[in-house]
Amino acid sequence: MKKQSPVFHRTLLILALFTILMCPVLFIGGVFFPSSLGFLEPVLCPSGMHLDKLTESMSDARGNVTAIYLACTDGREQVDVTGRMLIILFGVGILGVGLLVTWALISPGKKLDGPKIAME
Repeated sequence: MKKQSPVFHRTLLILALFTILMCPVLFIGGVFFPSSLGFLEPVLCPSGMHLDKLTESMSDARGNVTAIYLACTDGREQVDVTGRMLIILFGVGILGVGLLVTWALISPGKKLDGPKIAME
């Protein structure tokens, strides 16, 4: 196997960690600050719509329940995109884990010395 450069290894590790750390950022952004995910609007929303957080309150045997979901809206119509957002969220996580596994597999192994036994 061809030896990879240390810069390649470092870049791969940084990219893997970045994508893994993006998962909670995307989740928190989607739940609490949907406007911060504006860069995903072309992927998630039909043209002319923007991301928004919608809440729906219901009463059932458990009491009052509030559902929060991510939707694209243009003021008249709402399109639920929670499922699409979860696909992107899990896709980014899987990509990050895949990059991390790739980094671990192509990293040069370190030679470990066994325990030193004093022979008398």
